[in-house]
Amino acid sequence: MREAEIKHSRLAMLAVVGWPLAELFDKGLADTVGLPSLLTSSGESPSLLNGGLDRIPSAYWVAIVTLAGVIELENMNAKDEKQGDYLPGDCNFDPLNMFPTDKTGQMDMMTKEIKHGRLAMMAILGFVAQEAIYNTPVVTETPFFFKP
Repeated sequence: MREAEIKHSRLAMLAVVGWPLAELFDKGLADTVGLPSLLTSSGESPSLLNGGLDRIPSAYWVAIVTLAGVIELENMNAKDEKQGDYLPGDCNFDPLNMFPTDKTGQMDMMTKEIKHGRLAMMAILGFVAQEAIYNTPVVTETPFFFKP
């Protein structure tokens, strides 16, 4: 269960950053490169409740599923390699060497990650609910967070 929570936490942390960035910069970037904007007509990020997922190219979905498969395979390899020393969520990916080597530091870092992840899962749920109920982009509904 901890493994699943960490994976969902990491996805939520990425989504909490990506959702408002898409609403802030998608139109400008799409216009710059001559592509259509993927935001809804009201400027919301595409989602199940907002609609717009049908405009995202199939190649993107193939790439995402492939990437998820590669990550899962690497995770299985890490479990096999480390066996008893394996920690939930360890994907053999720490390019900046930020994970502490001592047990106390490791537990502290893992606690911070899971707490931030839980907060991010609640935040992304809030984004989804807010856009579904009010039919306005998160960055417009809460400009004090996104537009100084």
